[in-house]
Amino acid sequence: MTASESGKRVQCPICLEFFTWREDELYKRVVDDSGARWVKADLSGINNPVKRKDRRARCYVKCPNPSKENREHFLPVSHRDHGDPIVIGLVGRHESGKTHLLTAMIHEALRGDLRHHGLTFEPADELRHAAFQREIEQLMRGNKLQSTKELKEDFATYLLVRTAAGKTRPIVFFDVAGEDFVQSGQHSLGGQFVLGASALMFVDHPDGAVPALRGTQEMNSNPAFSGALERMGRREDMKSLPVAVVLTKADELRYEHPVDHWIRRDDLREALDAEVFRAESRDVYAFLDRYEARPMLDVFERFHRSTLHVVSATGAEANDDNLFPRGVRPARVLRPLLALLSMCGLVDHPQAMEVGT
Repeated sequence: MTASESGKRVQCPICLEFFTWREDELYKRVVDDSGARWVKADLSGINNPVKRKDRRARCYVKCPNPSKENREHFLPVSHRDHGDPIVIGLVGRHESGKTHLLTAMIHEALRGDLRHHGLTFEPADELRHAAFQREIEQLMRGNKLQSTKELKEDFATYLLVRTAAGKTRPIVFFDVAGEDFVQSGQHSLGGQFVLGASALMFVDHPDGAVPALRGTQEMNSNPAFSGALERMGRREDMKSLPVAVVLTKADELRYEHPVDHWIRRDDLREALDAEVFRAESRDVYAFLDRYEARPMLDVFERFHRSTLHVVSATGAEANDDNLFPRGVRPARVLRPLLALLSMCGLVDHPQAMEVGT
């Protein structure tokens, strides 16, 4: 951290307020008999630069919380080390599969499954990622995860992505309850991340997205989508945001064309090709249009750069005991993330800027 960087104004991804970044007071999280709490970290006595760098990397800066709307919150020092973070938020109704998708996606990203596209990932926030890692381990052991709690103001995890061109950028992921966009309306703190997001994933499952496929006549609506879009309407740059629209739990549609084709296709090792993204978007659009899945199509059409995907985070439905007896078998969960990072300019390939067009 240079002296010039330690005076910059930054935006907090949690409260969305701007403040001057200062490192004269650093904090660390300690746990003892009285519980967990934040205490000031004193690095003044460390004169070994390598040791100091290591200790600093484990510290946090307290957001002054200018609006006083949020609870006390802290950001990792890496928030200013690698440029402005890319904030990716998942929007979807209750039980849409957001949490399983995000967990499977981060698991595969961290184990290096996007290295063929020059992208490697590592945790940039030890505390938050430790909690998220427990979710990953639960899912990989075949346990169904609990739905996201309402009014969750904090982000899910904070990663650092390194590109083949030598760039590094922090990536913040938000996964909040769909009800935050419905029950609490425009005053929800949990859903306000859309006001500062760099890119978004709109997520829905077959029962909600294409009820006509099940032979039901219920009205096809998605209050989480409409609530998020209404709130985002306050942003002048809304239509230019990169967006991936994702049909989750596609294993339930494994015999439906064209879902059957795309859900079985393993193309992560292939060179980036914008036409493949267009082909999947075109096919999924036709499928959704056939069953009048207007909420998903409306989102896709509303933004200048957007893609459509089919994914399966688990490969099968959980049983009555909330278990996946045969384990989980994610399919295509990294394609939406690859699309968004391409649209955000992080993929070093001439085709990257054509993705979503």
